[in-house]
Amino acid sequence: MKSFRGRAILADEVGLGKTIEACLVLKEYMLRGLVRSAMVLTPSSLVDQWQEELRDKFGLSFVTSNDPLFREDPDRFWKEPFLLVSIQTARSKRHFDAVTARAYDMVIVDEAHHLKNRSTLNWKLVNAIQKTFLLLVTATPVQNNLEELYNLVTLLKPGHLKTRKAFKDEFVARGSPTDPRNREKLRQLLKEVMIRNTRSVTQLHIPPRFAFTIRVDPSPNEETFYQGISRFVTKQAADGSSALSKMALRRLLEAAGSSHFASLKMLEKISLQDLDGTSKQAKDLLEMGRSIQMGGKIRRVIELLQASPEQKIIFVNYLTTLKYFHQILKDHGMSHVVYRGGMTPAQKQQAIQTFQQGCPILLATETGGEGHNLQFCHVMINYDLPWNPMQIEQRIGRIHRIGQEKEVQIYNFCSAGSLEDYMLEVLDRKINMFELVVGEIDMILGRLQGEQEFSDLVYELWVKHPDETERQKAFNALGSRLKRARTAYEKSKELDEKLFQEDFGV
Repeated sequence: MKSFRGRAILADEVGLGKTIEACLVLKEYMLRGLVRSAMVLTPSSLVDQWQEELRDKFGLSFVTSNDPLFREDPDRFWKEPFLLVSIQTARSKRHFDAVTARAYDMVIVDEAHHLKNRSTLNWKLVNAIQKTFLLLVTATPVQNNLEELYNLVTLLKPGHLKTRKAFKDEFVARGSPTDPRNREKLRQLLKEVMIRNTRSVTQLHIPPRFAFTIRVDPSPNEETFYQGISRFVTKQAADGSSALSKMALRRLLEAAGSSHFASLKMLEKISLQDLDGTSKQAKDLLEMGRSIQMGGKIRRVIELLQASPEQKIIFVNYLTTLKYFHQILKDHGMSHVVYRGGMTPAQKQQAIQTFQQGCPILLATETGGEGHNLQFCHVMINYDLPWNPMQIEQRIGRIHRIGQEKEVQIYNFCSAGSLEDYMLEVLDRKINMFELVVGEIDMILGRLQGEQEFSDLVYELWVKHPDETERQKAFNALGSRLKRARTAYEKSKELDEKLFQEDFGV
């Protein structure tokens, strides 16, 4: 408040709590009566996460671009005092004017390295918004060259680094846009607008984590059923006039990768709607799926659970899968506790307590352990895998965090030949996702060209390449793109070290 006057780049290294810092600043200004309206801009994949942090840790209620109000009454939505919006939505032709028509006391931009280029809509939007205070949150304030830094600082304090030409003349080595000159002077100027803490100074040491991919060969029945669903989804996706929405098809394929039970529930819904003959195909698939007794994947998980006595968290994506799993654990007489959305806060608290007191298995859906410290456990099983790597990362982060004293073991289960199998191949083999520091996967995915979410990307590749050889080729190409993105990220880390060898801590 004193030195930065509410305008700063929060640039701590990945995994050091920049979101929390930004929320602390916001809350302080609100308590002092200096902020009565605020907007948080974030990539679309992080909207729900921000809403959860603001609500659970700071008691702040923000309406978001994922809420029904946004679709039902956009005029009212844009007049709300506290807004949390995806930057893709805010900068669109439809909303740009509404966003920039009013003034905000504070604007927070997450993943602010997306503003590095002043000719983009992202930069122009943030520049055009009327705001008193501005926080730019990014672990990589410089990715490719020093001019990006100039563009970010200009949003915060126009003129602080003089004109673009003067900045380049004084601080950029000729012919080498990544090499800073007059480093000490530049550092002093940056210290006036930037806070940066590094892992080395925080002395944050967390034990390593090890990931194991367990590919399970499905039974002939399971194989036929999954391939049947895959063909059905691919055919419907290719048919422009299909009555089934892209979202419904995506969910069906994702459910099939979770368990046959999860997809049966969706197929039942489709079979009851009379949609251009799709109900007949859905009924055939239903019959096929109902003949499956116990899936191969669950059999292997039970073996793993019986093989070692250590406490384990099992994550599943779908409630139906959770119920199916719960029943099988009961049938095997295995002591466990369930944690899922829909339980009351008291029930959730009780479940975590039972687990903490020594119950060997916590069976949880995605909400599992939100806001809870589960570091006393160090073994995690991903029974199924969300298609968004950030969600996988969040699951791991529940136990691989400050306070963990043992090496963390992660077991990723997938059926051979499924979309998840292809996806894991790309994430694990090509960029070693599970060896990265928390938050780095986000940095790498953010460098993939285009605004498409990773989950949309893998779905599109799957449905557009039904032929196995073509599909393999397409996923290999995605792997190569990811590899390049990781290399680019490593380079930006080198540049980062040149500029910020010491901390800019406060």
